[in-house]
Amino acid sequence: MSRMLMPAIAAVAFVVSTPALADVYNMADFSAGTFGGNANVKAPFSGNGYFPGQTFTGSFVFDNDLIPAAGSGFVNVLANSFPDAANIPASDQFVFKFGGLTFTAADAIAPMAIQYNNGKFNGFFYLANFAFQGAQYQLQIQGGSLSVVALDAQNNPTFNNLVNGYVNIGDASVTNITSYVPITGPGGGGVPEPATWAMMMLGMFGIGGALRYRTTKVSFA
Repeated sequence: MSRMLMPAIAAVAFVVSTPALADVYNMADFSAGTFGGNANVKAPFSGNGYFPGQTFTGSFVFDNDLIPAAGSGFVNVLANSFPDAANIPASDQFVFKFGGLTFTAADAIAPMAIQYNNGKFNGFFYLANFAFQGAQYQLQIQGGSLSVVALDAQNNPTFNNLVNGYVNIGDASVTNITSYVPITGPGGGGVPEPATWAMMMLGMFGIGGALRYRTTKVSFA
């Protein structure tokens, strides 16, 4: 009987462990940099791993189903609005390698968003506080603009820009696009689709049939 039950049990286990995702996702790379000229990289960053004309890279996950339509103007799509956001680790959602520092979605002090302009990639909305050379600063990415400003004693941003730069925008600037599957599993969310329920029912019928066969065989004996 155990040999007959195993395929049916395996089918049910497979179905239960592979819940359907709400949307379709991709992971992609982006690039950024500092503007040329000494005025765009000031102390304490200049001479400490940062310089004018420096380039940076990063990656992010986006929801294909939430990309705005052409002609929609400027739209910020919040990362936490993705239906499967709970199953996308912060280290996958957004990573920015800013010189010797690495920022992820977990470092954001406000909800992070991907910005679009008429359905085309237009950078991000991202704010993160960080320590550097014993003082506090804030990384600001607003659309295609990148800057680092000093924080005051109350950790409020000042108008003292110490780094000025950019994020390359436009769909051509989004590279190495690959399919991304949010992490699923026990407690990982996801609702089985009708076809999935059908497979589960077939598996249960298989178990029931095996049990009936065993009972009949015993009665006959």
